Amino acid sequence: MKLTIHLITCCTLCLASAGWAQRINYTKEVDRLIRQCDSLVYDQPQESLELAQTAHNLAKDSENDSLIAVALNRVGSAHWSLGNPMEALEQLQVSLQISELNDFEEVMAKNLGNIGNVYSASGLDLDAIGYYRSELAIQKKLKDTFRLFAVNNNIGKAFLDLSYYDSANHYLMKAFEYLDPQFEHLHSIYFFNQAELNYKQGNLQKADSLVQLTMANAQEFNSKRGIIRANQLQAELDRSRGKYQSALGKAKKAFNMAMESGVKELIYITSKTLSRCYGAENQFEDAYEMELLHEQYLDSVQSVNIVNELELLSYYQRLFQVRVLESKNKLNKQLADQRQLIIQGLVVALVIAAILIAIIVMVVRELGIRKRKLENLNKFKAKIFAIVSHDLKSPIQAVSSVIEMFNQKLISKEEIEPLLPEVKEKTSNLINLLNNLFLWAEGQMEGENLAKEDFSLHPVIEELESELKERLDGKQIELKYDSAFGFYLHSNPGIVRVLLRNLVVNAIKFSNPNSKVEINCVKGESTKVIEVIDDGVGMSKEKQEKLFTGGLESSDGTAGERGNGLGLALCHDFVKGLGGKIEVDSVKGEGSVFRIIFTDQND
Repeated sequence: MKLTIHLITCCTLCLASAGWAQRINYTKEVDRLIRQCDSLVYDQPQESLELAQTAHNLAKDSENDSLIAVALNRVGSAHWSLGNPMEALEQLQVSLQISELNDFEEVMAKNLGNIGNVYSASGLDLDAIGYYRSELAIQKKLKDTFRLFAVNNNIGKAFLDLSYYDSANHYLMKAFEYLDPQFEHLHSIYFFNQAELNYKQGNLQKADSLVQLTMANAQEFNSKRGIIRANQLQAELDRSRGKYQSALGKAKKAFNMAMESGVKELIYITSKTLSRCYGAENQFEDAYEMELLHEQYLDSVQSVNIVNELELLSYYQRLFQVRVLESKNKLNKQLADQRQLIIQGLVVALVIAAILIAIIVMVVRELGIRKRKLENLNKFKAKIFAIVSHDLKSPIQAVSSVIEMFNQKLISKEEIEPLLPEVKEKTSNLINLLNNLFLWAEGQMEGENLAKEDFSLHPVIEELESELKERLDGKQIELKYDSAFGFYLHSNPGIVRVLLRNLVVNAIKFSNPNSKVEINCVKGESTKVIEVIDDGVGMSKEKQEKLFTGGLESSDGTAGERGNGLGLALCHDFVKGLGGKIEVDSVKGEGSVFRIIFTDQND
């Protein structure tokens, strides 16, 4: 079994190798035949045609599109050289289609140039120029120096035949830029076109020199076409100068060589020159015969039927190209419209995405802010409850203990009386703490919607002074508030009273005995400011930064007064609830200024 598999594999490899070798042989043989075709196409077109047809048959057997396209091109070129325009065009068009489908740019360019040759030989030079220029665009990309020389030379010749001498000179000079020693054997074509251009423009001396160059180059490289055209043009030059016998000799030589070549185009051209030369020598019968022969070959090369067919074919090709272009433009417009719709859709989608992202960012940010506020509030509440549980417990326990001892007759009425001031102070502190808590709770529930009204500040401070008289007298502190006379606020009077009480109590606590606390009232354009000023111990910058942040740090007063730090923290919330703000300026050892700023206070 394994041996069988090995044998099959070996056979397969052998067949594949044989196929590959066969393809290589096809390619080599076709390339050889094509090179022979190219060398004979101008001087021996019939032999060139036969070789091209053999190459085409081999290319078909190889099933290689590249070889088929090249071979068909050479078949068409040979028919063109023989003067068979319709047969040439048929083969060249098929080759062009194959090369276009397979993107064989070199063959495509060669076909376009050869089709131009067919139209030029048939007298349709404008159509020829169109094909030449199409080839020129490709050759510029391929940078094929030889073909760039040939195409520019062909365009120059077509303009020369149309008598557009300036354009002819322009393209012939372009061809001159690509002259290269490696294709010197074809320079005679360029020299001849320049000679003919100068002849038609009346520059006979220069034309004569160029004809001599043409002849020398053609003889050196045995170019029969070049020798024929050089003799033909030399005959025209001699006739123009009155050298009729010399002209006739040159014309006969050119005509005989053309007949031997069998190239219809050359027979057509040389027969016309020979007819003119016979006429110049008064040999009218011979001139008439040559004129008839010229007309005969004119019908063969440029007959009305051939020209009409070529013109019609050219028209349909142009019409097809226009329709293809219209279809492409329509398709491009549809694609452009689709792209525009897609772009607009993408823009709308991006805008919507951007808006959604912005909304999400805002929501996340707001949620983050609310979360942080809630966390801070929860921490603050926890601290409040911890402080309240301690500060409420201490005075209640003290009062409860005194009452319990009196009820059990463990203490007499006389012994209670010395304890009453302390009980009274603790009770007062308890009431103050409870008031602060109730007001803070009210503010938390109502937010910034606290009821506001217009009221005078002076009576509020007077009542506050009376309430705090015992504290003020205890440390011999004077409360000054002269600026409060005639000072009105639009706010919540209850909250303002608590704010002032907390700030004044705080000022008394940290003031030295025999000092003063001042309430200063200031009117602005749209704000009103109340300042509570003391000459006490002051505080550091670090402590100032923590006063209103919920740190609830407490310090003993100058007379050992105890506090819990809750009052100032609550003041911050109270002022915020009223739509204002609170500030502090303090220097350690020099006192403090607490400033409440009420906004939107237009009188």
